[in-house]
Amino acid sequence: QHPSQTFHLDQNRPRHPAKSHSRQQPFKQQTECNTTLDVHEISSYYIPLAKSIHRLAEQSLIDGNEIEPLFTGNTAYNAMLEAIANSKKSIVLMTYIFHADGIGVKFISELRQAHARGVVIRVLLDGVMAHLTRPSVVHALRNAGIPFALFNSPLLARQFIFLNLRSHRKICVVDGRIGFTGGFNIHRDYWSSNPDEAVHQDTHFRVTGPIVAQLSTVFVNEWLYSSGETLRGEPWFLEEDEIPHEGRVLARGIAAGPNEQQERLRGSYLTALNVAQKSVKIMSPYFIPDEVLIAAIGDAINRQVEVDIFIPRNNSKILLAATMGTINEILGHGARLWLCPPPFNHSKLMIVDDQWLLMGSGNWDERSLRLNFEFNVECYNALLVNKINTLFRTHQNSATQFTYAEYLKRPFHHRLFDGCTRIFSPFL
Repeated sequence: QHPSQTFHLDQNRPRHPAKSHSRQQPFKQQTECNTTLDVHEISSYYIPLAKSIHRLAEQSLIDGNEIEPLFTGNTAYNAMLEAIANSKKSIVLMTYIFHADGIGVKFISELRQAHARGVVIRVLLDGVMAHLTRPSVVHALRNAGIPFALFNSPLLARQFIFLNLRSHRKICVVDGRIGFTGGFNIHRDYWSSNPDEAVHQDTHFRVTGPIVAQLSTVFVNEWLYSSGETLRGEPWFLEEDEIPHEGRVLARGIAAGPNEQQERLRGSYLTALNVAQKSVKIMSPYFIPDEVLIAAIGDAINRQVEVDIFIPRNNSKILLAATMGTINEILGHGARLWLCPPPFNHSKLMIVDDQWLLMGSGNWDERSLRLNFEFNVECYNALLVNKINTLFRTHQNSATQFTYAEYLKRPFHHRLFDGCTRIFSPFL
């Protein structure tokens, strides 16, 4: 198929997300986790966590990665645009929201130039969000001649029944060697040409090393479902053993979705909470955990684990109410809730005992846990975690702690609204 062709109406794609998102190639046999973690000076009590997520994710824990956090829109977008501008062979880009104005103009321009010099490109967009954004990113990509596909487009009758199953993943891979993943959409509210203007915040990651092959595999599977086109080998991606080691971070990709027999994202959260011995830090714009996760948080606190939860104070009233409908139980156990001031922060991060990091697209709500297709990465590296801890400390210094006593002082009609809103959280 010609690289300038668009694939969003291809009739050959699989008919059901569960069939197209079938399990990836059989995962490798479990390595000696204790030896691997010991070499990296990671405590042996992480062995159960590493083994559990290995079985959940069906991916190997990979050594030799360099993972660089990108804390602002300017930093993250500039790093991605630079990689696209220097691309030689291929670009794959998957995102939930892609605005055709603001920073999106720069992305479309760089993609157009890369396409003109012979770089093969595939862009995958969530079908609902692609039709809701204005100006139309579909028209912008088509006019630029950039091949794209839509995941579960609501305009196709046979996919309408999957309308509530969205692709929330954010993945970009350039030349099969440089990857980007995390929380950033290509969104106008997270970037400004004026460096002094306050914009929304998020956290993205530039990744190199063998873990990039796992990012590529997720894209290839979702592209096959959405377009019917199979992408194999070069120039699209390299196998893990073909990508040179770039650093010292142990990492593993976790592709979660409603088609999985085991709930990978929920399982990762639960196992991490159960393994924690000293501290857990969670940052999520949408924190509406279910009863199982609430119980796991309570159990961690009963073991004298310090649990700190960071959410934006300037979230929508409905989403904040849904959080409040859940948070009273956690606060009653002894968790600390921090309401962070503007600008709004969209980061999804979890740290356990200052050595383990989970980052990516997944929130702590029913939509991420049950309905969305998400992608996260677990990382074992104290130096990387220390960089993320800097972000947590910065937010804690400016945040206001919301206590259980303050929750009990909320008027009854507010608490009633909190509980009602929580019921409808999967649709928010």
